Amino acid sequence: MLLLTFMFRFSFDTTCINNLKDIHYYYKMNIISPFRVCNLRKVNTRSVSDPDQYDVEINSARGFSVPKAKRLNPVKMQTVKQVDTMIYDPDQYDPDANQRSRYSPPMDEASHLIDNLRIPVDSDQVTRSEVLEAQDFWAQSIVDISNSFLSGGDYASLAGQRAGELYGYDHSKVLFKPTKASEKQFRPTANDAMSYFVGHDAVIGGYKEDQGFAINAKKGFSRVIFNNHQIDCHDQVAIAMGTYEFTCATTGSISDVEYTFGYKRNPDGKVRICLHHSSIPYESTHVKQVEPFQVKRKSGIIYDPDQSDPEENQNRHVM
Repeated sequence: MLLLTFMFRFSFDTTCINNLKDIHYYYKMNIISPFRVCNLRKVNTRSVSDPDQYDVEINSARGFSVPKAKRLNPVKMQTVKQVDTMIYDPDQYDPDANQRSRYSPPMDEASHLIDNLRIPVDSDQVTRSEVLEAQDFWAQSIVDISNSFLSGGDYASLAGQRAGELYGYDHSKVLFKPTKASEKQFRPTANDAMSYFVGHDAVIGGYKEDQGFAINAKKGFSRVIFNNHQIDCHDQVAIAMGTYEFTCATTGSISDVEYTFGYKRNPDGKVRICLHHSSIPYESTHVKQVEPFQVKRKSGIIYDPDQSDPEENQNRHVM
């Protein structure tokens, strides 16, 4: 009996077992050794992920479950901001390009980018953006001084404060040739400049020809616009040339004036004006004396000697 049981065990092929019920049956009958069952393993790691190709019945028999869609983590969108009509994206920030376009982002969000991307330059070099900022401040100062005068404020003190921020009189030489100055054409000192801007009656030792340019001879300015022809930067100095427009606060008329400004970085690190030359556009006052031309009438043709065309007049029989 033992011999028959042994032969039956070895002759039995496990491939004939179709399901787990057969395995359980033969195992209970002590026909199959429990050590042979461990060769069978349940494979449930390869399920079909395409719903159109998925067979529920077959895969359920194999112990597979319906594949579930994998949940993706939401992608955090990049935060962008609009500042002065310009879109600011910190990851796309180019310090050099934005500096040329007079734009700088909020420092609390882009300071780390600026520190990492900024190219070291000479700290004394005057940049185009600094020139544009100085021009904007100069234009705004003229309007502020005019408004202070028209409103009865202390415009002279305001003018002195702004002049100290704009011009480098206490830091370097300043070459200043005002627009409307004939008796005292050049103003090498701060007091000379103040006399020109606020008028001789508001400054001790002022020049009588000065009616107060910043207050437009007591009519005021409502607007000043710079139109640069060119800006040329050379290390510690930058030169700007062009025209600026002054709008009268009383009449609304606009005056065009030509300018040349020089900007220099002072020892305290601030950029101030070291050269200022203004002039009114040139208008020719010389009129050429023209003698009345002599004309001749012959055969109904008017003849002007200065306009004579010998060949054409010969055809017309004009002498």
